[in-house]
Amino acid sequence: RIDRKQYELMKSAESVLKVLAKNNIDIKDVERLKMYEDYARLKSEGHKMTYIVYYLTEQYSVGAATVYRVAKRMEQNIRL
Repeated sequence: RIDRKQYELMKSAESVLKVLAKNNIDIKDVERLKMYEDYARLKSEGHKMTYIVYYLTEQYSVGAATVYRVAKRMEQNIRL
């Protein structure tokens, strides 16, 4: 394990962090990436939204509103 200072990590990712801040993207959404990947996969496979939401609520122990909110946020266009 290598210990680093917060400054070093932030400096190395400065450009990405600036884009996140500019677009009001909550860094905690990183915890929802896998759920969104499953959402996108199920959608591309042609499943109905009702099934997708039910599946994800069961799989990730979240409410239906959370699934809809995450999908909406992840699909927003960002300004670079």
